[in-house]
Amino acid sequence: ALERGSPYTRPGAEPAFAPGDRVRTRLPARNADIPGGHTRLPAYAAGQTGTVILSHGAHVLPDANAHGLGERPEPLYTVAFTAADLWGEAEGEGDEVTLDLWQSSLVPA
Repeated sequence: ALERGSPYTRPGAEPAFAPGDRVRTRLPARNADIPGGHTRLPAYAAGQTGTVILSHGAHVLPDANAHGLGERPEPLYTVAFTAADLWGEAEGEGDEVTLDLWQSSLVPA
């Protein structure tokens, strides 16, 4: 089943980022194309810089799909942020937070 891919993957745009790329999340943490500005980008990560650690291929953009705007598949990434960057300090050295984020939430750092 893993080799065939999940039923959640979709054909879509080529990924703009690759593992190791530095990216910044968009500000504000709202999507102007979605009614109510809903987004899956947590406010605490808005405007923060992280590193792409995985590229998952294209997936349904739930922000659009939930509002009846279609699937709008786009690349999905796992991005790592240092805990100190997000929270001002980390509990332990090397602590990080990882988020799965869609391409429309990211820009090159």
